[in-house]
Amino acid sequence: MNMPPAISFDAVEQVFTGNDGAPIHALSDLSFSVARHEFVSVLGPSGCGKSTLLRLVAGLIAPTGGSVSIFGYPVQEPRDEIGIVFQKPTLLPWYTVINNVTFPMRHKYGRVQAKDTARALQLLDLVGLADFADKRIDELSGGMQQRVGIARALLLDPDILLMDEPFSALDALTRDEMSFELLRIWRDRPKTVLFITHSIPEALLLSDRILVMSERPGSIREEIKVPFERPRTLETLGDPEFTRLANHIRSTLFSKPVAA
Repeated sequence: MNMPPAISFDAVEQVFTGNDGAPIHALSDLSFSVARHEFVSVLGPSGCGKSTLLRLVAGLIAPTGGSVSIFGYPVQEPRDEIGIVFQKPTLLPWYTVINNVTFPMRHKYGRVQAKDTARALQLLDLVGLADFADKRIDELSGGMQQRVGIARALLLDPDILLMDEPFSALDALTRDEMSFELLRIWRDRPKTVLFITHSIPEALLLSDRILVMSERPGSIREEIKVPFERPRTLETLGDPEFTRLANHIRSTLFSKPVAA
């Protein structure tokens, strides 16, 4: 028996109502699937519905047409098997690092057990912050704070990790460092990852596949299978095929679709 996709979009339409009452068509006839433990990035112009796509998977909104499913079951509400890493880590400054990581347990169950703290410490070790568990958030750099956000998202051991431009606020060097760090974490703790980004090199370095979206209303213009073997390294960035694919994706994003 074949396992259903971890994530599946079937002819999804998404329409919002603007402040003036006019309809805003965010997504149109969006269909794709993501296999379990696959890493898929989504690229597209600003306003094309990338973040809307994540909100649909997370169960924060319902599609106005079509269906979104997780492991074959329609998404109807937020679920524990989904973790989310936002563009900004949205940490609580009055909590220590360890208390920020365990916050999902406190929020969901009203308490944190010793086993939860032990798992949080393991996750902080995984993201390289074992020595910072008792530090205040304002004592950490931006990259370190984002690692805390990743550890927090992993606390409930979700099958699916949704990442909404998690490194976009970081400087270029830290962003590269975090990309390789994410590759290591994903290798050590495999998850199904749906990753939103505006960075073409980032998408090529991290992904198994890349979905290139059209302008609003967003739909899939092209699906690209990334050919580089894992583990990815600095040498991957210098591969001529890496440059060729990056240029191809740029030309796809910057060209206007041909009308039918």
